[in-house]
Amino acid sequence: MSSITMRQLGVFMSLMAVSVALLGGAAYAGTIEKVRWRGHDVLKLTGSIDDDLVTDFLSARDHAEVWPHGAKVLLLDSGGGAVLAALAIVNLMDQGTWQTVIPNGAECASACASILFVSGAYRTVEPFGKLGQHSCSKGGLPDDKCNDLMSENARAHGVSYGSIKAFARYANPEEMIWFSREDADGWGLTRYPGEKESGFEKSEPRVINMLTGVKPDPQTAWRLDFHNDGYKAFSRPSADDEREMEVGLFCNEAIPGVFIATMDITGPVEVVKKNVTGAWLGADGVKFIEAMPLIIPADPVVTRVFLYIPPEALIHFLKKTREFVFHVDFKKPFTAMRATTQLAGSRKNLIFAANHCGTEAYGLDGQPIE
Repeated sequence: MSSITMRQLGVFMSLMAVSVALLGGAAYAGTIEKVRWRGHDVLKLTGSIDDDLVTDFLSARDHAEVWPHGAKVLLLDSGGGAVLAALAIVNLMDQGTWQTVIPNGAECASACASILFVSGAYRTVEPFGKLGQHSCSKGGLPDDKCNDLMSENARAHGVSYGSIKAFARYANPEEMIWFSREDADGWGLTRYPGEKESGFEKSEPRVINMLTGVKPDPQTAWRLDFHNDGYKAFSRPSADDEREMEVGLFCNEAIPGVFIATMDITGPVEVVKKNVTGAWLGADGVKFIEAMPLIIPADPVVTRVFLYIPPEALIHFLKKTREFVFHVDFKKPFTAMRATTQLAGSRKNLIFAANHCGTEAYGLDGQPIE
């Protein structure tokens, strides 16, 4: 098996924890089908990308549902395929508004990643999805003209030319560089709903770190992501691409009028539960204190701490609060964790999350919050 290590790639590639492995297995015929995902009708592309898939996408695109944030969703689970066929699908996508998503357990690689995924108006990777990049191939050798074509398409869709070209350059056709969700965020490959509404600017913290040696400060603007059958607003006070101390805000149809705040902490739930001694939310001088917060695993390596904003405080929180603090206390020798961020520029996204718990708009007392 051929492989590349981050150390071999030098400083440029050492900024990102990715794995590189030999491609294996035969490509299987591509399909596009309508499926139900998170309570909505979406399209799912699987298998090899070829000319037949272009025709299938054209036939199926009208069957996908427009989500409340204004986009249809295309799920991707493909090892790649023909570059020109992928670009033809992109031309069809550009006639509407699509969010490309690599769902949990899926792998989107080669032309799927470097062409289809990065061409979505919005593009996100679920926590256990994987995105893979490598060079185009011509006769088993890297094809620079093809790599330039992929990179120009990426640039036309708001991704830096180098974020595609560089990785194609460092991974030969028989190899693959795999990205996690945070990797994709860090190299500027993703774009979340709500970025325009909150003023969140294009973020490439790992590119900037590579060029300057310093990671940029996180932005205070909140973005939107899927949560169950609805949405959550989220902010990353530590870094734009780091999940540690990520704060989320969302509603729950089962608990009318309550807004739920969460903080993600790296570590197994057993360890975090055993050492947390309390938590509180601070909002413009007002505290919501919880001595025994709900603590559950977000996944095997990340734990999520929950706090609740009561109905009587919700409107003030959404419309008036400026600074937001999520504080978690721990037993010694662990130190407290405090995520501090701003709300003022993100009210549209916060209210959107409060109004969209699931497939139906919810709001407060059954009425949308304006």
